[in-house]
Amino acid sequence: MNAPRKDPMNIFPKMHRLRSWLVGMAALAAGTQVSSQAHAALGEDVTTVASDQVRMEAKLQILTRDRYAIHELQMPIGSKVREFVGHDGKVFAVSWSGGWRPNLRDILGVHYEQFLAASRGRRATRGPVRIVLPNMVIIMGGHQRNFFGQVCLLDLLPSGLLPDDIR
Repeated sequence: MNAPRKDPMNIFPKMHRLRSWLVGMAALAAGTQVSSQAHAALGEDVTTVASDQVRMEAKLQILTRDRYAIHELQMPIGSKVREFVGHDGKVFAVSWSGGWRPNLRDILGVHYEQFLAASRGRRATRGPVRIVLPNMVIIMGGHQRNFFGQVCLLDLLPSGLLPDDIR
């Protein structure tokens, strides 16, 4: 009897797995790139909004209120980042919504370490997370493709505006 021949078609399942792995890695890399794009740091100058718009390839819409302005960045993927700017030109709050969670290190800027210290040792729970610090309030939550959050600096918050008003 002859030895069984190797079927040349058996190579395709391996190629399919390789292609699936490559596609998955490309999606992961793209997700990492998107999630690290938001860069409006709390307490920084309004000029960060223009650099964020270019970096995120976003459309900018400015909504004016009595005591502040909202610089809303709409990204091509549908996510939004709203940067709240007081009359002094400082970003006092940032909110986000959409299919990705922004890089909190970029959003919080110099306040990131304070956030990390406050979140250490906290139990993971279902539902939105609310962290209240002496000078900062952070609210965030969501799930795959539907994230939201807001963070504000209380000492820069215009009078009469509450952290829960930030959306």
